[in-house]
Amino acid sequence: MQLLFKFLNQYLFPPLNKLANTKAIRGIMNASLAAVPFTIVASIFLILNNLPQILPFWAASIQPFLNRFSSFYMLGNTMALGSIAIYYALALGYYYVEEYRRAGEEELNSFTGALLALFGFLLTIPAITWTNQGGQGLTKQLGPQNQLIAGINFANGWLTRFGGVGIFIAIVTGILVVQLYRVCINRHWTIKMPAGVPEGVSRSFASLVPAMVVAFVMISLNIILSWCHTDLHQLLAAPFGFVKNLTGSWLGMLLILLLIHLLWVVGVHGTAIIKNSFINPILLVALTENINGHHNVFAGDFINIWVFIGGAGGTLGLVILMTWFAQSQQLKTLGKTALLPAIFNINEPVIFGAPIVYNPYLMVPFIINPLVLASVAYAAVKFHLVGVVNSSIAWILPVGMGAFLGTSGNLMAAVVAFVNLALSVVIYYPFFKLYDRKLVQQEQAETAA
Repeated sequence: MQLLFKFLNQYLFPPLNKLANTKAIRGIMNASLAAVPFTIVASIFLILNNLPQILPFWAASIQPFLNRFSSFYMLGNTMALGSIAIYYALALGYYYVEEYRRAGEEELNSFTGALLALFGFLLTIPAITWTNQGGQGLTKQLGPQNQLIAGINFANGWLTRFGGVGIFIAIVTGILVVQLYRVCINRHWTIKMPAGVPEGVSRSFASLVPAMVVAFVMISLNIILSWCHTDLHQLLAAPFGFVKNLTGSWLGMLLILLLIHLLWVVGVHGTAIIKNSFINPILLVALTENINGHHNVFAGDFINIWVFIGGAGGTLGLVILMTWFAQSQQLKTLGKTALLPAIFNINEPVIFGAPIVYNPYLMVPFIINPLVLASVAYAAVKFHLVGVVNSSIAWILPVGMGAFLGTSGNLMAAVVAFVNLALSVVIYYPFFKLYDRKLVQQEQAETAA
């Protein structure tokens, strides 16, 4: 155990922590968190639209009402999740600039950074191709499902590149645009207004040169890529698809969960460093694809629904054992205190109170348990025993409820969640008993002394 702790502290944690604390990654993480409310709002309307499947005994009375108003309320889904890349671009530009402002570059303006990031992203949306006559034109192609009009892709009446498929491009262009903005400001390539001019007017002119630079760079990039018969979205689709498929595989998922929990056992917030910083954008893209009929297993809130039952490590099972089966006063008291938070997937009291951190008795099941739970859920979704995750949920929803809503009312999803809870009790039990016995002996020794 000492060798393991030494390895984690010396070789795993420092590079991951350094990477996660870079300005770009912190900007991406904050942008992901800013996008969460929109995914939940979109899912509420999607669940509303699926009520006849969720409540089949009321379908006959519900369906006429939904048919009458669905075009109106589904705008909430389209404009929230169908436009998620726009929110990503704005949020990334804002928070990425904020990181530099905190580092001392106070002349930068976060709101200007957000607008420029959105501007740079929008310049990548149309597809422009060169014609045989040497000119150029906006691509046009009509099909039953997907339509390409004036160089812009439409599906189901909305721009496809504004949705989940555009998130990765929004990240790439946002990082590029903010760096261009920094160059302009730090080298004083701006128009400065005289003293006395209102701040809003002065700020608008200060952003004029950076906006021109962003436009020139992005348009030049479009021209170069169009000569190669592609554009930025098509160019980056292959590497992003490879990354998504890699992380979405069973082994890729297990590696992600292993890294998260290895960091937790040395006292580092593995969820924030691995999941929130690197994995959430990929899961969100997979979620938007599932809404459109794909079958991505590792998507959306898969981890929160079936793995983090009680929080990281699936510790609700351990809390149940502590509350009703502990003989030591320490674990029994902690179990009663931590039970309510654990029901809502908050488990810092257990991780640092039991503790699990640096505890050889509990760290082993803490690492093994999520790997087992994730494998069970992965197999259930992979073999169509459970519906795919196609709705975003609040991570604090209790076990079963989040699974039911996250799969738009799939009852078997809730069953699998409770099966995983039972498995977590079984996995934690032998380690819990050993640790509880040790604490009982310590308490008896202290009482005798």
